[in-house]
Amino acid sequence: MKMSVVAQRVPYPPNKGEKLRTYHQIARLVQLGYGVTVHALQDNEQDIANAKALSKTLGIDVHTYPLKAKWRRYLWSLARGQALSVGAFYSKGLQAKVNDLLKGQEDVVLFSASSLSYYVFSGADREGSPHLLMDFMDVDSDKWAQYASMASFPMSWVYRRESAKIKALEIKTNQQFVQTFLIANEEVTLFHNKVCHHKDVKVLGNGLDFKRFYPANTEERNSAENFLFTGVMDYKPNIDAVCWFVEHCWPAIKTHMPQATFTIAGMNPSEKIKALAKDKSIQVTGFVDDILPYFHKATAFVAPFRIARGVQNKVLQASACALPIITTSMGAEGISFASEQTMYLANTDEEFIASCIDVVNNPAGANQKAQQGYTAIREAYSWEQQLKPLEDTLASL
Repeated sequence: MKMSVVAQRVPYPPNKGEKLRTYHQIARLVQLGYGVTVHALQDNEQDIANAKALSKTLGIDVHTYPLKAKWRRYLWSLARGQALSVGAFYSKGLQAKVNDLLKGQEDVVLFSASSLSYYVFSGADREGSPHLLMDFMDVDSDKWAQYASMASFPMSWVYRRESAKIKALEIKTNQQFVQTFLIANEEVTLFHNKVCHHKDVKVLGNGLDFKRFYPANTEERNSAENFLFTGVMDYKPNIDAVCWFVEHCWPAIKTHMPQATFTIAGMNPSEKIKALAKDKSIQVTGFVDDILPYFHKATAFVAPFRIARGVQNKVLQASACALPIITTSMGAEGISFASEQTMYLANTDEEFIASCIDVVNNPAGANQKAQQGYTAIREAYSWEQQLKPLEDTLASL
């Protein structure tokens, strides 16, 4: 079976969110013997290098399509009444390629985000076209609605418009594609309740590469009180989570533990995040070549999300490293083993502060939760297990 994967970004290196997820899907399909070709958008020269590296790593063809200046893409989407997300990832070159694919060049085409379905709906006649699959990942329309609820005018209007436009694409995609996927049962329930229930949506979870994420040796673990957050630090939910933690929790934690430190490890820190490092107890790393040592040196991982959709890979990674986790219910959403037995669930300032203090004061209890989380993730979160719904769908076509 010949298939193409159409992605917003070159899914390599697999070092964040959607890149990691799409990369492992492609790697698994190649392992199973499918003939996979990747078509991805190109924003800079690094994307070209990443495409070559992906091609070499998996032995597949990877094609990139350059994007115009961002302001031109946004004007394009506004002029056509489309979501800004559609314009952000629109290329005439990729449109021409999708038009060719829709004429039957491939047996299956898998798209990696709701905004990419525009290429199908604005494209060529689909009579005799390949089977179309969509990996929504998350319910993006609800994410934009969350942004709107927390923003003031005019951004609240921009986010509400984006939510409505993306929702329209999600509905049309669910109706017209052969199969759509979301990352967790909670996302599927939300989609069916708030977006559409024309066709069933399958859960297609994220797994963990246990060769890349594993527990520290006893001597590696830092004896100091070091709290860790990881992620792409120009992403709005990550910025909101970290700034809330620093403003509402960190002063009280420092009062109880004057030597405590907070490490924010991740690429592209915004100016707002960089400014947090003015506090001597807070480290903002920027991009790091290897995130594993940061997990190994941490006392606990914090995931204080107030805006989120889908499954937080960073929480899965912390579990695979057997690290105590303090998270909000939103940060734990979609993780099958998340409970008070496997991590600290804290939704208020006071609960979060108390949990951070308990991790240090009660290491035996904290480590017991971490070990239970580690056992659970090893049992159910290999990529082979999580990608079975995709395999089953392809086998049924």
